[in-house]
Order: sequence, then C-alpha cells, then structure tokens
Amino acid sequence: MSEEILRAMMELFALIVKQDGGMLQSERDFVSAFLTKQLPHQSADEFMHLFLENAGPLGQKGKKPMSGSASVKDSVRILNNCNKINKTLSQEQRVIVLMRCFELIDSGRQYTPQRMNIINTIAEVFRISTSEFNSIMQFVREDDRAGFSDQSMIVIDTGRVAYNKPGPESFIVFLKVASVNLYFMKCFCDGNTLLNGLPLVCRRVYLFAPGSSVQAPPAPSIYYSDIISAFAAGKDIHRLSFVAEKISYSFPDRTPAITDVSFAAGEGMLIGIMGASGSGKTTLLNLLTGLVKPESGEIRINSIPIYTNDKRLDGVIGYVPQDDILIEDLTVFENLFYAASLCFAGRKREELTADVNKTLQSLGLYEKKDYRVGSPLNKVISGGQRKRLNIALELIREPSVLFLDEPTSGLSSADSENVMDLLHELTVRGKLVITVIHQPSSDIFKGFDKVLILDMMGQLVFYGNPLEAIVHFKTLESHINCGVAECASCGTVNPETLFNILETKVVDEYGNYTDRRKVSPAEWAEAYRKTLPESPPEEETAAPWSGLQKPGWFRQTFIYLLRDLKSKIANRQYLLLTLLEGPVLGLILSYIIRYIADPSSDIYLFRENENIPIYIFMGIIVALFLGLTISAEEIFHDRKLLRREHFLQLNRSSYLVSKILILAFISALQTFMFLAVANTILGIRGLFLYYWIALFTTALVANMIGLNISSALNSAIAIYIVIPLLMIPMMVLSGAMFPFDKLNRSLARADRVPVIADLMPTRWTYEALMVKQFTGNEYGRRVYPLKQQLSVSDFNTIYRIPRVQEALATLTAVQGSASITAEQAKEMRLLRNETATIGAAGIIKPFSGTDSITPDLFTPQLAARLTSWLASADREYRRLSNLADMNLDNYISSNKMALDLLYNNYHNDKLEDIVRKVYEKNKMLEFNDRLIQNVDLIYFEPAEAGPLNFRTHFMAPVKRFMGLRVDTFRFNILLVFSMIIVLYVTLYTELLKRIIMSFETSGRKKRNLNRN
Repeated sequence: MSEEILRAMMELFALIVKQDGGMLQSERDFVSAFLTKQLPHQSADEFMHLFLENAGPLGQKGKKPMSGSASVKDSVRILNNCNKINKTLSQEQRVIVLMRCFELIDSGRQYTPQRMNIINTIAEVFRISTSEFNSIMQFVREDDRAGFSDQSMIVIDTGRVAYNKPGPESFIVFLKVASVNLYFMKCFCDGNTLLNGLPLVCRRVYLFAPGSSVQAPPAPSIYYSDIISAFAAGKDIHRLSFVAEKISYSFPDRTPAITDVSFAAGEGMLIGIMGASGSGKTTLLNLLTGLVKPESGEIRINSIPIYTNDKRLDGVIGYVPQDDILIEDLTVFENLFYAASLCFAGRKREELTADVNKTLQSLGLYEKKDYRVGSPLNKVISGGQRKRLNIALELIREPSVLFLDEPTSGLSSADSENVMDLLHELTVRGKLVITVIHQPSSDIFKGFDKVLILDMMGQLVFYGNPLEAIVHFKTLESHINCGVAECASCGTVNPETLFNILETKVVDEYGNYTDRRKVSPAEWAEAYRKTLPESPPEEETAAPWSGLQKPGWFRQTFIYLLRDLKSKIANRQYLLLTLLEGPVLGLILSYIIRYIADPSSDIYLFRENENIPIYIFMGIIVALFLGLTISAEEIFHDRKLLRREHFLQLNRSSYLVSKILILAFISALQTFMFLAVANTILGIRGLFLYYWIALFTTALVANMIGLNISSALNSAIAIYIVIPLLMIPMMVLSGAMFPFDKLNRSLARADRVPVIADLMPTRWTYEALMVKQFTGNEYGRRVYPLKQQLSVSDFNTIYRIPRVQEALATLTAVQGSASITAEQAKEMRLLRNETATIGAAGIIKPFSGTDSITPDLFTPQLAARLTSWLASADREYRRLSNLADMNLDNYISSNKMALDLLYNNYHNDKLEDIVRKVYEKNKMLEFNDRLIQNVDLIYFEPAEAGPLNFRTHFMAPVKRFMGLRVDTFRFNILLVFSMIIVLYVTLYTELLKRIIMSFETSGRKKRNLNRN
C-alpha cells in the first residue's frame, strides 16, 4: 500500500470518527493497532499523528449524536480520499478498506446516522453492491449467533461435542464476499483458538486467506478448502474423489522413482506437489495423469481406475506440461479456438468465438488475441501470458481434474501470483487442481489447500495443510517454536524451512557437516505414516462430470487440417521456402543438364541429350528428398500438443489423415512446380501427367516414411541423422546407379530384381518412368510394337535357339556312354527347360517329347526329332523377324517426315541404350539351367510365374499379377501406393516406435544384468 493511499485512509478514518461527538478512545486504539500491524514503529507514529490531527480531540461516549449529514467541506474531503483510493486499489482491497471502516465504527459501537452516511458514500464510490454492504455491516455489527442469518455467512459452532467446547457462545462466523471471492472470519470463543498458529482475538475480524486454517484443539482443524466446500454445498458443484493407493514406480535401471504413495483429494482443492530436485515430482504427476502406468498400486477417480480406458473418464483429466503446448504460428485467439473446437462438437462457430473471447477476457489476454504466439525464444507475448494461455487451453473445457507441471517456472513474482489466482478460481468452481511447484513464495505456498511433499526415491513424507507441514517437521525435530508456522508480525512463511529440516546433515566430531543425512527418506515417510488415520478415504461412485463433446471423425479431421494449414500459411518463411524449393531445384537441375551434342550448334534436340536418364533419376531423388524433409519433424513437432490432447481421447487416425492430406497437397504442389520448370527447359513433351504421378507418388511414400520416423524418434538430431541412412539405400537400389545383375552375389539374381531392391519405392517409380518415357512417348508408342516383335524374333534366332542347338549337339555326341558327367547333366536340364520355353511362346507347336529329355529316356530318335523341331522354330522366328523388319521399314518410309520430327522431339537415344542394355557385354546369361535374356529387356515380356508372383527383370514392359497383364507404369504406381498403405498401418500402430523401445528396453535389461 502506497504512502498516498495510507494517508487517504487515515483522513477517511478521521472524518468518520470526528462525527457525532468526536473520536472515542476505543476508536483511537483500533487505528493505533491497525497502523502497528501495517507499519514499523516510527512510520506508525507518523501516520497516527496525521490521524489525530484530522480527527480532533477525544469525545464523550454517550453524547447525543448530531442529526443530518457531514459538513460540505468534510463531504468533499471524503469524496476526494475515496477517489484517491479508487484509482489505486483493486476491488478486493476496496472491500477490505470498507470492512476496516465498519470495524472502526464497531470498536465504539457508534452506528450513528452521520457515520453511516459516510460509510454509505464510501460503498457507493467503491461500487460495492447494497446486498454485500448489508452483509458486511451485519457481519461486523452482530454479536448474537442468531443474527448471522445472511446466506453469505456460515456459523460453525465450536461448542459441539466434537470440539469439546461447552457453551452456546463458542462459535466462529465466516463471511463470503462473492463479488471478489474474499472470505472473512470472526470468532466468539476463548484464546485457545488459533489462526495459522497465532491466537485469535474474540470479535475481531480476520481475513481468511487461501491456505489459512483455524485450530481449536482438540477438534480437527478448519481449512480454507473446508470453508469453500461449505459455501458451495448448496450449489451445483459435482462431487469428485481422487484416490491414489500405494502406487510405486521404478526407473528402467530399477532405481525407485515413487515409493508407496497414497493420498486422497476432492473437488475444490488446490494441491501442490513439492520436493527437492530428483525426488520424483514430475514422475508422480505423470503417474497421476495416467501417462505412465505404476508398477503397483491404483489410481481412481470416483472409484473408476484411470488405466481402464473407461469412457466415463473421457475429458475428465486435463494436463498442462511445463513446456509450451502452443502452436507458435497461430494467434492467441486461434490457439484457443481450435482447442475449443476439438472439445465442443455441438456448438456453432459464433458460440465458440464468444466462449473463447470470454475466456481471453477473464485471463487478461483479450487485447493480445490477434498476436502471434511465437516461440519461447522469439517471444511475441510475455512468459506470464504464455503460461496463462497454456492453462486456458484446458480451462476452456473445464476438466474436473487439472494437472500442471511447474506452472510458475520462469515467471516473475507478479506473473506467478496471477497464474495461482487463476488456479484458485478453478477450485472455486469445484475443480481439483494438482500442480508441481518449485520454490514457491510465501503467499503461493499458503495458497495451497494441501501440499504433498516428496523426499528422495519418491518417498511421501507429508500430505496436508501447508502450514501444518512446517509444524509437523519442526515438531519431529523438536524445534523450540514448533507450534508456530508463520511470522507473527508479517505472516510470511519460508517453505525452504521444510527442506532444510528434511535434508539436515550429520555433523562430525570436528563440527563439519558430512554428506550423510541425519534422517533418511524412509524414516521421514515412516514418521508421516504413523500420523495417518486407519480408515480408508470415502469415494464417490457416480461418474465424474465431463463437459467434453468430441466431434465426429470427419469433423476432427477437418479441424486438425484447418489448424495445421493456418499454422503453415502463417509462417511466411516456411511458406516461401516450400513454394520456391521445387521450381528452384527444377531450374538448377534442368539448366545444368540441358546438353547440346553439336558444339557448333545452338539447336537443342531432346533425342541427343544424354542426361535425360540422369534427370529422371534425379527427379525421383528430388521428390524423395522433398517428401522426407517436409514430413520428418511433423509429429515430433506436435508431440507435446498430442500429449495434452491424449486426455481428450480424440481419434488418432483423424490427426494422421489430416497430416497426410496436407503433406500430400504440399508434395503435389512441389513436384508439379518442379516438373513445370524442369520438363519445359529440357523439352520433355507429352508425358507431364505421368511424370507428375511418378514424382508425386515418390514424395507421398517419402511423406509416410518421414511421418513414421517423426513418430518413432525422440530428437530432431536423430531424425536428420536417419534421413541419409534412408535416402542412400533408396538411391543405390533404385536401379539407376548400379545394374542389379552386377551387385553383390548374395543380394543379386540374374533373372529378376533383388528382393532388397523391390523394397525400395524408388526402384518402382524410376522403372515406371523410364519404361513410360520409352514406350509411351509420341514416337515410341507408334514403333514400339513393331520393334518388340523384331527384338523377340532376333533374340531367339541369334541367341536362344543356337545355344539350345549347341546343347543338343553336345548331348548327341556323347550318346551311348554308360554315364554322363555333371556338365552333360546340366546341358540336358537346360535343353529340357529351354525346349519348354520355346514351345510356350506359341510361335510353333510345343515339342511333344519334352518330358523325355532325361538321361534315362534320351535316345537318338528323340534327338533327331528335337533337331528337326528346333530347325522349324528357327525358320519361323526368322520369318517373323523378316516380316517385322519389313513392316517397320514400310511404316518408317511412309511416315518419314513426321517420324523424324517425333524422333528428335520425343525419343531419347541415351534412354534407349539404358532400357535396352545395348552395350551389355553378356547378351544372354545362364542361371538355374535356364537362358536369361540380358539385352532388349524393354521388349521382353515376362512369363507368368504364379498368381501372386509379380517379380520380374528390370525394365520389363508389363507385369503379370493374378492372371492379368498390367502395364508397368500402372502396376508400379499401384504397388507404391500399397507401400503407402502399409506405412500408414505402421504409423497408426506406432510399430517402429515399439520396435525401437523394445530394443532400448532389452539393452537396459542386459546392462542391469551385467552390473548385478
């Protein structure tokens, strides 16, 4: 209180007492006691002199009061002083000033008209309602218990048997001033009644502040929360019981974290969890919220265990972590609006907006509602405002039980008190608030209804009233003033006293403190357990109240989608980089590789650009890179937000689908802009949609991979270390950098793509795009069927049939031998297999004696028949080759000008060399007693190996699956989409995260075993 305000109050007191006969001795004594309590001795004398100077001499009690009002001069002074007070004091302080004015009058029992007129004027200027004015007057003036009949008062009779205080006049009265949520008390009992350990004066009015307690031994103490509950008893406040019963938990290395903690709480209570660093405060909070399951014991809300996923507990628990759970790029209003949207399905947008604005006004954040929240390091709003907004995210839905982890950490004293005032308001509305608190001030410490104090290894050493905690430990340590918890003169408490006692060290023979504690945590816990009642706490059985109205799946998805989209759009830097990254990379890449073969010409020909295959590969890698980078931190960035929303029991798939939709849109846009620039510069015509589908599919599967690692890994550093570990194998095994048949023998196969490569999405999209570029361009789709027929015929006449005839000649030369060598047996198996293959092609009738090509059944007659059959096959393939060659020549010659133009603009020579393997040294390979075509693979259609066996050689023009002949581009894209579905399932089930956690757990177990 400032000097100016105190001077105004002294003048106000003086103007009151000088009326109706002047000041009485009792009034003078009251003012003297008031100043002595507020100020040091010297200052008190100074202000007492000011009061006496304005009040005049002592009057006579019983002198006939003067009628009428105060003089005009006094009235003006009264108004001036009231206005001075009005400009500085809060409404709560004004009520206290009015209460002191009433006490001043009551000290002399001089309720005269002039004095009451002044009091009325003060109340009017202070904007105190008539009903509360009358309640205050009745509370101060009455002495008879029957006179305390107002609804804002509660009378507690300390003469009941339970209090062992006979006599009808032994009682305590409590007054609630509802407009400012202040409580006052007045006792009519003997000197054994204590307020916070200090004796009460009968009939004097005391402020009953949060955390206060009244002791009237040997009766139970009366706590602040008891009075709140008593006033709320007739109101619509939902009953609540919260019981933790013998809960214990250990760290992975088996070190005890929480040891046998039991306590009970109810509605309208503010509970603080205190303890030294490392005592398990946050661990206990995680257990109480249900985020972590205890190894033993149970936690119940209204008799319902919190780990049973009971629907009755949906929305009952709220959680505010120590770290920010705000979306940095949204405004204050938007953060709260989207949080409310996920809680209230039945409300219209206008209603939600009104609720959000009302909440912001109550928290003093309305003027900041359009400000971006920003990050804790790049603050736009203050730390205290951030903390209040964090609490508001839970406050707006009013959970029955609210947990907070160090809500005042990092805040100034004023901000800390504002936050605690906010929590007190919640308890007034019947909510249970449990918060971890570290180094609280005196006022904050006393403001708790109960404190739960943990010692090392999570030992519960006290649970009860804050002031009684100090008395409890001082009593155990046999302090001289063990019954006094707070300073008698100023009422302050030093919470550090608790921990100084708890952690008292043993002194050695030289008077030095050792590292050994005087009393162990287990001994403190045992001492506390001896004070506990044996009867179990009463528990409610009705379902706890919950105001949660979860939206449906589609509505949740839409809210998540809109929230994420607005957040990304609001981040201008992110938006700019996201939009420019694709076209800039496309420009750089295409400009660098736009190759003109003729050094003396400026004419660019797509056909001659040898970099086109590399461009296709790099396009796939760019899509992969873009998809991974935009998704790798998405879920990791939201992990704190998801932890809070876990208590709303929202649909996880809604969140994931919204993420996928946004990332898919961004990837679609980035790949489109990349291709729009790069394809134009490189002169790639006619296949833009196919290019975009292939790159978009690659980016989409990269999105899913990124979301999986974002969900599984616990740090951004780990995420970005993993990205190259994922990208490099996908680059190496895409088929662009190394031929699959030339990889390590343990991985590669000559006849098909290795299994490990088939797991890489880049292998499928690269092949799809290369095949489509060769077969689907305007030139290729005209000549491909003719060239395919020619290629198939040439391979059989040049490579396959001659090699089969060679094998037949070898076997014919050794006929009549008693046995055959391993090499001859191998030649016979090859002869049998390839005879079947040639017959299955449908060019000539299959050979009827294929099954007889065995060492036991092979005869000269069979060899002669086979020789004739192979000669017929060779003639037929040569005829088809000549026919195809003639048809091709005729087609080209008749459309030469048009085809030449298409050839230069749509065909690429280098790409043809790659898909045909023109420069491959080994045109045909022998593998597993079969001949493997290793040239012109783009023309070679694989035979069906089984209904579900779709694995083929690289660059196959078609795939066979379930009896269908499917175009390679279509099949490969569909296969990558099936990978996307599998990745979504692993993301939804958090499979990767579970695998990583299982490895970490098994590793810790092994280390523990090694230690033991």
